[in-house]
Amino acid sequence: MKKALCIVFLVILSLFTVPVSSVLADFPERHITLINPMSPGGSRDVMARAFASIAEKLLGQPVVVVNKPGAGGMIGMSAGAQAAPDGYTLTVTSSGDTCALEWEIANGRKAPYTLQDSVTIVSVMLTPSLVVVPYNSPWKSLKDMVRDCKGKPSHYAYASGGMYGIVHISTEVLMRAAGIKARNVPYQGGGPALNAVVGGHVDFSLQYPATSIPLARGNKLKILAAMGDKRIASLPDVPTANEELGGNAESYQMVGFLAPQKTPMPVVEKLRATLAKVVNEKTFIDVVKGLGEEVHYMPGDELARYVKKEGEMISKVMKDLAKEAPKK
Repeated sequence: MKKALCIVFLVILSLFTVPVSSVLADFPERHITLINPMSPGGSRDVMARAFASIAEKLLGQPVVVVNKPGAGGMIGMSAGAQAAPDGYTLTVTSSGDTCALEWEIANGRKAPYTLQDSVTIVSVMLTPSLVVVPYNSPWKSLKDMVRDCKGKPSHYAYASGGMYGIVHISTEVLMRAAGIKARNVPYQGGGPALNAVVGGHVDFSLQYPATSIPLARGNKLKILAAMGDKRIASLPDVPTANEELGGNAESYQMVGFLAPQKTPMPVVEKLRATLAKVVNEKTFIDVVKGLGEEVHYMPGDELARYVKKEGEMISKVMKDLAKEAPKK
């Protein structure tokens, strides 16, 4: 009797169990949606669409970019994290998306998703922040800026793309490393913040190569330093903030891809292997270089460690800012 029951159980189980080899061989059988939590037209959107056009050739199915902007990236990130865990919905994420999440957590509010709701696939870029000033600024180096900011605490102002966004947090990292204080002037996005620098309405800002380098070449602003661990290839004469300050002044914008947690591991591994090939495609590399950026590949496990470490850093800064924020 027990033997008969075991046989029946195994037969029923087999009806609901798809062999791993079958899952891997059949995936993907239809189009894949790539969610971009930012608006169309930005550098992340340009990169995502270039990436998708190459990925779909390798996967044999269309990869459709869908923009879901709002709430500092949380709307798109939530949609990606809560999608069916079948590999057919991916999210292109960046360091800025983590900021909105950590600000909610720092203020004791329940966030719509967590970093643990997604599994890392690959990263494609890791771009250092650039310290930029108006072209007619008297500051010729980061040391000049730090000297004057120390002499007049909270006198000078910097532009950010909004309170508690990635530029705000990156500037906090810089100010803490340099031992200075400056006033945050928040604008509605990175474009207006950059325009404020060009127009001389603020004293400095932290921006990124894609938008800053063309303006620097057109004598619209000056780039004083890059907040990476080494000088970037497109700006060989620009020192790192670490060189100027003696260390502890690194801040990056990571761009990578996520899938919902509980996506079958064979599907995750196939996505990782396939999407890793896109990073080496000349077409994609040329698009990234055209944005003034550099390709930086991290495999899934390495990216997971980076996201965790970065999340902890952003969380610490956010908690400090939450304590300093005026109480309502």
